[in-house]
Amino acid sequence: MNSGVVKSAVGALEKILSKAKDALWGIEREVFGDPGYGNDGIYDYPRAAMAATVEQLYDTLLVVLEAAEMPDTRNSLVKAFHDFKSKGLETTKDYEEYQTCESPALVYFENLIRGLRISIGEAVTSEEAWTLNRLESMLRDTAALVHRRGEPPANEIDLQKILHDYLSASFPDFRHNPPIGGTLKTFKPDCGIASVGAAIEFKFVRTKEEVAVAGSGIFEDTAGYKGSKDWTRFYSVIYQAEPFMLESHLASDLKRVGAATWKGFVVNGPTNPSKSKRKTERGPKKTK
Repeated sequence: MNSGVVKSAVGALEKILSKAKDALWGIEREVFGDPGYGNDGIYDYPRAAMAATVEQLYDTLLVVLEAAEMPDTRNSLVKAFHDFKSKGLETTKDYEEYQTCESPALVYFENLIRGLRISIGEAVTSEEAWTLNRLESMLRDTAALVHRRGEPPANEIDLQKILHDYLSASFPDFRHNPPIGGTLKTFKPDCGIASVGAAIEFKFVRTKEEVAVAGSGIFEDTAGYKGSKDWTRFYSVIYQAEPFMLESHLASDLKRVGAATWKGFVVNGPTNPSKSKRKTERGPKKTK
């Protein structure tokens, strides 16, 4: 293998791959309606755009693999592409439960390009940017994703379950409660995406008084999560029943405490107080 050729080409290949993924987001919007995250209408005909971009990836990889002196990989690519094209490059597997689409051809090309980058010993860069962009889009649109489940969350655990379901389906390296070691204590965020070192916390706010509690929890997290080599990006999502606080205020407070690696999202959505009411009703009886 001529590693110099691969090193020079892999960045350009990832840019083409990102365009294909943008088109895939557009397909998701066509199939499931606007789920609150996607490619913001970049393509009028996303299936045709994805097929054309996949073909561009194929043509570029043929040249790269030949110049890199990788004939076996090139032959495998030719065979795989022939199979994908016979079934239709625009073909996707659509998962109704998670409102996501998967392109078999795109998965193949993504794995091939990732393998090329690993072979030259470089960390993923543009792919990290793509992953973070999608992750932030989903977190920003938490309320829309919750709405699709048809039942408002009653508490923080309910909220976590819903978002964990979506995130685990969208990111294969999703982690539940990844441990972040401290000097005296091991901290465990709600979840994380390992490939980009992103840890995520969800806060649930039903009343104005609970805003301060959620804020205090976030600021404690900013101190506890410092110094990890594996988890270097942090997100907080505050889901509130009414617009008690503004996202700009949260951003200002994070900046004030020096939490440069933290980003906060504030979303508004309905809550289900029935569970808490039932707990109150079933509380201990008063004794005479």
